[in-house]
Amino acid sequence: MDMEAGHLKIVIMLTLGFGLASLLGYVTSRLKLSPILGYLIAGYVIGPYSPGVTVDVKVAEQLAEIGVILMMFGVGLHFEWKDLVKTKSIAIPGAIFQTLITMICSTFFIYSIGWTIVTGIIIGLSIGVASTVVMVRILTDHNLFHTTEGHIAVGWTIVEDLLTVVALLAVPILATSLKDGMSLQQILIAITGMVLKFLILIAFMFTIGRAIVTYVLFMVARLRSHELFTLTVLALTFIIATSSTLIFGTSLALGAFIAGLVIGQTHARHQASLNALPIQDAFVAIFFLSVGMLFNPPAIRDHPLLFFGILGIILLIKPIAAFLITIALRYPVKAALTIAIALAQIGEFSFILAEQAMKLDILPEAGYDMIVASAIVSIALNPILFTWIDDALVYFEMKRFLSPVAQKLAKIHTSNAIVIGHGPIGKQVVKTLEDMDVTPVVVDLNIETVTRLNEQQRQAIYGEASHPHILENAQIDTAKLLVITIPDEYAAIRIIKIAKLLRPDLPILVRVNFTSLSHAVKQLGVEIVCSEEETKKAFIQALHQMQKKFNA
Repeated sequence: MDMEAGHLKIVIMLTLGFGLASLLGYVTSRLKLSPILGYLIAGYVIGPYSPGVTVDVKVAEQLAEIGVILMMFGVGLHFEWKDLVKTKSIAIPGAIFQTLITMICSTFFIYSIGWTIVTGIIIGLSIGVASTVVMVRILTDHNLFHTTEGHIAVGWTIVEDLLTVVALLAVPILATSLKDGMSLQQILIAITGMVLKFLILIAFMFTIGRAIVTYVLFMVARLRSHELFTLTVLALTFIIATSSTLIFGTSLALGAFIAGLVIGQTHARHQASLNALPIQDAFVAIFFLSVGMLFNPPAIRDHPLLFFGILGIILLIKPIAAFLITIALRYPVKAALTIAIALAQIGEFSFILAEQAMKLDILPEAGYDMIVASAIVSIALNPILFTWIDDALVYFEMKRFLSPVAQKLAKIHTSNAIVIGHGPIGKQVVKTLEDMDVTPVVVDLNIETVTRLNEQQRQAIYGEASHPHILENAQIDTAKLLVITIPDEYAAIRIIKIAKLLRPDLPILVRVNFTSLSHAVKQLGVEIVCSEEETKKAFIQALHQMQKKFNA
């Protein structure tokens, strides 16, 4: 059934698109998958390659352009240089080398099956960048977003995003050189001209442009009109994006990214983010819908080698490269595994770069089809891969740390203990304590976990453990031990400080990831710090010292 009825095209597109995206986004979220997967599937359902209802693809593409502008504006607005600076020693070399390895492997593979080197480079750059949206969701679901490895992963993707921005600048020149048969000298001149125009654009936007934007937002903010402020932010975004394209020859996506960077430098950035977020989310959903509408399953049947080759690079080459690079830079296995799996997927930037290359006729349509198909599969598999690695890490930590903990704590006569966090490690700590006839009181921020534990007649409290009231309700005044199992070391430090104020003599056992942080934690008066970088012998010695204090 074809529903392209004249003046209702946009209405029908939004009705079916938002309806299905909401439904399938909810289903995928309940399945612990990214809602982006639901949006992509929804797009396929209403697209031309699926049976049944089909909406106007051209209308969807035009709305998707708005989605790209708003999405790239959001990326620029929330671009955090501090995240990059904090992790620059690993994020910059890691992202560059991983992207380079991905591009080389892709180029070699694409050329080996009879396609051009240029196509291989485009595909390599497209699949070399991971989806920040998917990564943040996965890290958050596993309580890793605010950990050291989470910060590294985010910094890594920031560098990948910057590399993609450079690629968006270079692709038009590459396309022109192929069509017009430009000499090396002409290509160098074109690149020089492009760089100069881009530098002029940046210089203008971060001087005169920023002053104008700041003044306009300040004048509008003084009126305290919520809707006028939102409209002004959107107007500035589209004006900057469109002007950058018409005057300086950049893509709309790059222009919108610059608009976000500029507005992000003003005092109004927080309110701009708050006001634009709902609109941005809606059009980002449309963007992924439009990508899903272009998913062509028969293309996989026609190009199975191409599909499995690209998917193999995403799921194997990229994470292996990231793992080896992280290990080579002397980071722990946990950090290496977390970063590797987090990068084993592709998303929004992949589509933007591939679509631009396809419009410029340097990427065949089949190549774009395979990128879309690989994105759908990798986004679906990423949470599953994380579950496997999570189980492996739990086993590793249990064997290394919790066994000696149980052996030593068994000699300590305690009546009750507080356990912060009921994740994989927290569950094992609770089980260990119960086996020793110690009554644990769990404090967790997952209301479903707390409800389930209470239904099992086990003591559990919902709340932020860094708040004194929560620790008091967890019976800190009578507790003989506090065990902090959450992976967020900085949150753990806040909890320790509050706990020490309430009970200076309370023994505390803390799990951290890096030795550097264990030193900071020990300075707060913590008896035992479990660090991945410490040996089992050192950990047992620390337990032995704790036992002496109890026996004294």
